[in-house]
Amino acid sequence: MRDRIIEQLPRPVGDSDALQPVRRERFLVYVMGPYRTFDVEALLPADADVETDVPSFATWDEVSGEYAEDDVLRLLQETRDCLRERGFNAFLAIDVGIPLDEVDAATQSIHFARASNVTVFIAPQVGDNLGVGIEIGSVLEDVLSGDGMQGPAADATPSERARRMMVVTESSVRSAMLGSLHARWDASIRTFTDAGDCCRRCAQFCTHIQNEELYGSLDRLD
Repeated sequence: MRDRIIEQLPRPVGDSDALQPVRRERFLVYVMGPYRTFDVEALLPADADVETDVPSFATWDEVSGEYAEDDVLRLLQETRDCLRERGFNAFLAIDVGIPLDEVDAATQSIHFARASNVTVFIAPQVGDNLGVGIEIGSVLEDVLSGDGMQGPAADATPSERARRMMVVTESSVRSAMLGSLHARWDASIRTFTDAGDCCRRCAQFCTHIQNEELYGSLDRLD
């Protein structure tokens, strides 16, 4: 998957333009965020009644959230571009262009996180959004679970891969999933104020992980 991502990013696909080459081509940064709708029905049991069994998913609530769907996508694209200007091979799922009928969105997120040196989840205040919990939850389940994670949070022993994951949120974001990240998985959590601050937080984390690969205890993925 690493090679497929690296080979695909310089090519235009769908609504995503070709990305310019970067200095650190092999240092992949997967940027995640609630910028696309989620196929809720695909996650339901085959015998579920969509009319009665599906709760109300009030995505992009203009009252409780400051961002609309397009705003979030722009924030992630700006962060991706800013990281790429600093030499990191940052990308969104849509930049790789794997069709959803080949691999569903949640599984793509798992594969992209496995392949990346760093995974960043950006969580702005967007109101209620099912995709936030599903995508980050699926990645955490795959990346950070293991024998040492079966007991209570206080007794959990996160994998070293947890060190490659960071969540950046607006200070107003409140979520049970986000609240559990540090307690259970010991993942890094930072807050941001605007797009520039978001990029700085992400770039600092990427630099830290790169130094850990070069001089510390993290293995290089290649």
